[in-house]
Amino acid sequence: MKIVLALAVTLLLIGCSEETPTQAQAGKEITQSIDKIAKVVKEESVKISKSVEKVTQESVQTVSNKAEEVTQKTKKVAQKTVVAIDKVLEEPKIVEEKVSIDAKALFAKCSSCHGIDGDKKALNKSQSIKGWSVTKLTAAINGYKDGSYGGSMKGVMKPQINKLSDDEIKALSEYISKL
Repeated sequence: MKIVLALAVTLLLIGCSEETPTQAQAGKEITQSIDKIAKVVKEESVKISKSVEKVTQESVQTVSNKAEEVTQKTKKVAQKTVVAIDKVLEEPKIVEEKVSIDAKALFAKCSSCHGIDGDKKALNKSQSIKGWSVTKLTAAINGYKDGSYGGSMKGVMKPQINKLSDDEIKALSEYISKL
């Protein structure tokens, strides 16, 4: 840029003096040189502009790629977190499943009326429950619980059965069926 300015000033000074044929020739050469320099400066400016544009595009692409990479990693972490939370939420269920139910202890309450082997007719009003299948026992116990089974024994059995969970009813039915 300084060169162009110096040449322009030189041209101005030469143009203000009397021109001789040699000076006129020198002026033309200077003008041509200035034109060539201007052309080179313009071409270099275009090259620099294209280089800057290319570097900018590459930078934008790099940033975009990194953003996509971070997004993917974030999704993976989020998925792992959800899986971990689901496992934590399921753990109480696993603990509940691992707790065994002592069906023999549950039957101890029943044995006072039904006998140690389940072969007594409770209060001489019920059937002997010895030899019943798990399905029949579960249906009878649930029937006592919801009031749909038991005839005259409903009043005696309902308070005994209401406290039992479904798992306890299942365990008790399986135990009695094996007596």
